[in-house]
Amino acid sequence: MIYQRHIPEEELFVAQLEALMQNGRVATLGAQLIGVAATVVLFWQYFPLAVILLWAAGFFILLLLRSLQMSNALVERRYQSKPRRVYWQLLAGSALTGAIWAALYIYAASRVPVTMQYMFLLVIVMIAAFSLGYSVIVREYFIVYVFACLWPIGWWSLVHYWDEPYNIVIGLLLLAFCALLVAVSDRVYLSFRNMISLTWERETMAQELGDLTISLRDRNRQLRDARRMLTDLANIDELTGLGNRRLVNKVLRDEINRARRANSSVAVILMDVDFFKDYNDHYGHPAGDTVLKRLADLMERATARAGEVVGRYGGEEFILVLPGASMHSALRTAERLKELVIAEAIPHEKSAIGGIITVSQGVVSVMPDAELTPTDLIKLADKALYRSKHKGRNTITVA
Repeated sequence: MIYQRHIPEEELFVAQLEALMQNGRVATLGAQLIGVAATVVLFWQYFPLAVILLWAAGFFILLLLRSLQMSNALVERRYQSKPRRVYWQLLAGSALTGAIWAALYIYAASRVPVTMQYMFLLVIVMIAAFSLGYSVIVREYFIVYVFACLWPIGWWSLVHYWDEPYNIVIGLLLLAFCALLVAVSDRVYLSFRNMISLTWERETMAQELGDLTISLRDRNRQLRDARRMLTDLANIDELTGLGNRRLVNKVLRDEINRARRANSSVAVILMDVDFFKDYNDHYGHPAGDTVLKRLADLMERATARAGEVVGRYGGEEFILVLPGASMHSALRTAERLKELVIAEAIPHEKSAIGGIITVSQGVVSVMPDAELTPTDLIKLADKALYRSKHKGRNTITVA
């Protein structure tokens, strides 16, 4: 199936973890460090500087460890192999960070002026609001942070309303803000989830379409190879590997047309093995097939020019198509072939000519007119071949 409508839940969960860590490892460190710097600026006059710096250093180490944990999980792809373990580690880090902010606010509330207290609270709220943009992709990660950070401060403010008249207002606003963040996080989370699903669907479709394209390309190549093989099988003689009658007729048709356009000649040599039936009867058909293959090799050796085609025309008959060859040139080729066959000296006890395989040939060379067809040319060569046999074989006759 090319298109899958829904991303599997496990793959979606893994993609959410990856996106959270890709965005959060820098954003978490950056936003929280800004908060640490603001805290130092706000409180350095009200607490011993060494205590503030020690707290800032400890908090920085915690943030650095969280960022490194995300980076290592990404590099080692633990979010794929152990997604649940990475998930709980992220939640624990988020809860611990939020709880530290809440604890610091509650500790400092009675030790700093109200103005500093509320400015510090504003810093905490801004960090929480900023984290919505990158952490809500895993909703529980964001909600844990909110409830570990803002929720305790809100309830503490309500419980300690007598310490400061505005505490009850601050508490109610914080609890309402928590509820608002949770509601907004649901919408943002669904948007992120849909975005991941759409991205996954596009990538899946692209991958599957790519695979389909490769498969179709391979199938087309296989079809081309099969078509080429079928064409070869249709045009090649299985025994000798030479062109068969079909290929020879096509070549003859093309060469006649070419010679007609160029006002040149085309020659044909038709060759037959002498006393071949007697050879098969005496030596057997496998031996006869071997002779035909050896003669095919000799005929290819006899051709001297590019474009000359050798074919098996049927049974023990072979044909040479010589484009542009004059009668004189064709006769030279026929004589060379005759000499090669005699030099091969293939034994033939039933032959009346020297006890070896010999061949008879009919040669024709014409300047084709508008009426000449391949069949006409073959008939001319066949008549010449017949006269060679009638003369006693092992001869060459011209049409």
